[in-house]
Order: sequence, then C-alpha cells, then structure tokens
Amino acid sequence: MSPAASYTDEHQRELDALLATRAWQQVLRSGLVQEVSRTRLQPGTRPDFIDTVVEPLLQLNQPYVECMLRAGERDTTRLADALGRWPESLDGWRPQLSFLGLNVTAACNCVPHCLYCNQQAVPEGVGIEGWKEIIAEVTAVNQGSGPYMYITGGEPLVLGERLWGEEGLVAYATQRGAAVNINTNALELTPRVALRLVQSGLARLHISLDTADEELQNYLMAGDRQQAVLRGIANIQIARDLLGVTYPEIHTNCVLTRHNWALFPDLFRFILRLRRRSADRRDPLYQDLFPHVIPVGGDSNAAMRPSATEFHRFYTEVWPEVCNLWDTYQAELGLPPKERGVLFGYFSNPFLRVSHRGGLNAYVETSARGRYGALALARRCYVAPTQASFTPDGRQYRCGSHAIRRIHAIGQYGATGVYDSISAGLRQLTAYPDADDCYGCALATLYINQAVEQRLEERAVALLAGEPQGHVSGSVPE
Repeated sequence: MSPAASYTDEHQRELDALLATRAWQQVLRSGLVQEVSRTRLQPGTRPDFIDTVVEPLLQLNQPYVECMLRAGERDTTRLADALGRWPESLDGWRPQLSFLGLNVTAACNCVPHCLYCNQQAVPEGVGIEGWKEIIAEVTAVNQGSGPYMYITGGEPLVLGERLWGEEGLVAYATQRGAAVNINTNALELTPRVALRLVQSGLARLHISLDTADEELQNYLMAGDRQQAVLRGIANIQIARDLLGVTYPEIHTNCVLTRHNWALFPDLFRFILRLRRRSADRRDPLYQDLFPHVIPVGGDSNAAMRPSATEFHRFYTEVWPEVCNLWDTYQAELGLPPKERGVLFGYFSNPFLRVSHRGGLNAYVETSARGRYGALALARRCYVAPTQASFTPDGRQYRCGSHAIRRIHAIGQYGATGVYDSISAGLRQLTAYPDADDCYGCALATLYINQAVEQRLEERAVALLAGEPQGHVSGSVPE
C-alpha cells in the first residue's frame, strides 16, 4: 500500500488534482523524480537534547561533588547546583552542541509582512559560505551526530538553490550529520523545490498555519495566501509519496492571538483531514502536520495577545475539546482506549509542556503581559553552552530568545569562532536566567532546563544515598 492510500478520500482527491496540474506534469516529464530517487540524502541525526547537557556537566563536576560529600555536605540543592556549574572558560575544550539556530536572511516574500511579524531588519553579513564555515566548526565536534539545525528568516526559501540545491546549505549540513529543519511560510514550496528538499535530506519543515478560516488566515498573513500555503504542504506530501520516503516531516506553527484562540479546534480538525490517517506511534509520520501552539510574542504585538480570561478559556475549554478530537480520531481508526496516545511533547500546550510556578491562574496573568516563560525558569541556564544562535548579520547569541530580541550577543562571525564565543559568554552565564531578559525563553529551552535540573537533582540524591554511579571522568571546574 502506498503512503498516499492512507489519506482521507477528500484529501487524496486534492492531491490527485494537484499532481495533474501543469507544474507537476512538467516536473514529472523532466526526470527530476528519478534523479532525486538516485541521489537523495538521508536526514542527519538529532542528539538527545537533555543528555547533551547533563553528560558534560557530570564529567566536569561529579568528582568535585564527591569531594563535597566527603567533606560533609548533605544539602541536595547545593549538591545539584554544584553538579550544574559550567566553568568560566572552555580552555580549548569543545562540548557537543545539540542545537544550532541560523537566521539566514531578513528578506521575506510576504510583502506586506504577516501581522504578528516582529523580525528586525538587519544587514546580511555572512553568506552561504560563511554559514557553511559555522556548520563545519560545529559538526566537526559532533562527529556526524547532529546538531539539530534550525534554519529560519525572514523566509529562508528565498535563498533558492543556495539553500535547497545540491550544493546548498541543507545538503551540506546533512552530509556532515546534522538534522536540518526549515521554518517557512511555504509560499516557495513548488513541486521542484519540494523534490529538491527531499534530495537534500531535510529532516523537518515547520510551516506557519494559524487557522482553518481562510479569511482570517489571509488577514493574519496580510494577503491572499492561505491557498498557496496549503498547496506548498500538499507538494511536500506528493514529493514524499512519489519517492516512497517519510521525510521531511511537517510540523505546523500556530501563533495564538486574540483572533484565533477560540478557533483552534477547527484548525485541529482541518489538520486531521490533511494528514495520513494513522494513529500508530510506530509510523514515521505519526506526528506529521501536528501543530505547535506559540502564543504571540513581542511588545509590538501587545494588542494581538489574548487576555488573561481568554488564555484561561483556551486552557480550560478549548484544549480539552482538542484532546477529545484526538481521542475520537484514534477511536475511529480502531484503537482501543489503552492504546491511544495523548497530545504530548511538542504538541502539548504551552502551559502543560513545562511546570509553571503558581499554576494556571498565575500563568495566564503573566501570559496576558507576554511574559510566557517567566514562571518556568530553572535556577540556572544549563543549556546555553550546548547551543548557538545566529542572526543574518553574523552575531552569535546564547539562545534563540536572545537572538530574536537582539540582546546580549556573545560573538560575531568573522571575528570569533563559534566555540570561542561560547567560551567568552560563560563568564556571564551565572547571571542567567534573568527575569527581565529570559521571560521569552522558548518552550523547548524551558523544557530542557527543567529536565536537566531534575536529572541533576536525582543524581545528587543518588550520590547522597551512596548509590554506585559508574566511572565519571573529567576535570573539576575552577
């Protein structure tokens, strides 16, 4: 059975109609499908985000903590904090990176821009060869295993073949072992581009889709664009099916605003109609098209943010309805209750995905002020030395949140290497998280920091109890 056979009948007819169009027929006659089938790359690997942080910290710090125990220290929090210390300098040591964020261009093909876009216009000072140098430095340390590389803009697909071509950025990173994701509005996802992205070994696409309501989506995108977005998604589905592959996986990004929060169940129904009809967690496309819920950010978007009451209703009324839709979908596919999955991980909502001090009532109040991460910050920022984020001008930041806001750059492409910049940034790392700078911390980073802190606390408890932990090598930080 071909992958396409598992689409809904309605969506299969849509795909068949699109495949019959002139654009696809020209591509089919060109021989590109056969070329891609012969030369396509396999996606790179994604390292475990939590292990990438925990393992070097334990190597660095466990011997010192064992000395603390022998000296009589019995406070679990102090022991865990000692386990979580990064040194003030790498001194030539280069830890593996789990995440590399590249904002490769400020240019965008949406003119005017989407209503909630708050990207700052900056000069582009790196270029494709410069981005390749950055990737080469990082992947040399990772030795063919990651990092997870997130390419965004602006709109990265406006770079054309420099991004998705055989000598482009995605293929280069894939060949060096990175798992590459592109964040896109999908307007440039023509049949040819869709096939070339498969050829490049692209692991994942994040595509903006905020609502199933065409009029509202066009309003949010400031133009008549929803049908083009859906056509781009379908082109990727057709390309995968023609080649018999399950990559790139598609995730959708839903920016939650006062305009669309109540309509989220309709979007979820719409997505279920477009995806392959599968609830088998062994299916490589089990998560395909699932939405990431991203509350609208930036001070410039204050008027678009839901109120505290609206946020509360989203989490107490709208989200349970979505969970019921997913449960019903699985039941319709014949899964008994004990085998049905829940909306989890990336696809849980922003409140449930991480722990927030004060619970839901406190969270919705801070959300109404746009401070979504303020109540979920860990005692320390553990993750920063295992990631790097760059803006189009080549400035390097500790994290994606700082890069978006253009605050506290730690380096500059052309002047310092990736690891030199990380090392220089360690001296100020103890100041983070800072509530004024880190309230917009990404959900993924919040999750990793919380998980790392829990793992360190568990190790501290185990050490305190005298449980054997195996051999740990590494230097003690100064």
